[in-house]
Amino acid sequence: MLPIEGLRSALSAERLSAYALPEDTDEIDCVARYLWNLARCSALQPALHTLEITVRNRLFDISRKIIDETKLSHDKVPCWLDARPSLLAEPERDAVEKAKATILGRRSPLTEGRLVSVLGFGFWVSLCKRSYEQGRTGGPRLWPELATRGFPHPPNARRTRSQIFHALNPLRELRNRVSHHEAVWDRKLDRSHREILETIAWINPELAATLEKHSPLPAVLDRGVAGFRAQAEAIVK
Repeated sequence: MLPIEGLRSALSAERLSAYALPEDTDEIDCVARYLWNLARCSALQPALHTLEITVRNRLFDISRKIIDETKLSHDKVPCWLDARPSLLAEPERDAVEKAKATILGRRSPLTEGRLVSVLGFGFWVSLCKRSYEQGRTGGPRLWPELATRGFPHPPNARRTRSQIFHALNPLRELRNRVSHHEAVWDRKLDRSHREILETIAWINPELAATLEKHSPLPAVLDRGVAGFRAQAEAIVK
């Protein structure tokens, strides 16, 4: 067993204190809540992973049908993301350059597929901002065509660039919190899970239904902190 002081030293007292409540019986409750948080993050990962990959691939695939790449010159990767002159706003242009450097740092060939996969979820959500809407000087003018062709299944009132961005951006923030091992035990993850599945369903309803059917999250949420008390007692003393 690990002394609680050793766990506090490893995780930091400040980090562990984020899982404590005034009504806790003892420090074991805090550790149990930490373990519950880990389980919640793990159980949410399948949906978050699928959301990121599905949205990323859909945005890229449809954008290539909107943009006439035959009129473009390219730097190193033969797709519009690496066009010269760039079609991207400065933050997204910088993200592409960093992604290319990452690929080269791995001694891998610079290919379209690798570039798309290395670019983070934040990059793809940024393509849903107003700067990529119709009327933007210098292009690409992705919206509103990307909404109608890329997201065929949302209610009509939500099939707009703005609605899609405001659906994706909070999920991007949640994805980052989960990936960086931050506290989400006090968040309504059942609601976030529904929002993730709803957004996936805008693109692929069958995929969203399959994820919902096999999701481990409801069982983890039902266990609550008390369900991890025995495990915490077995770890610390």
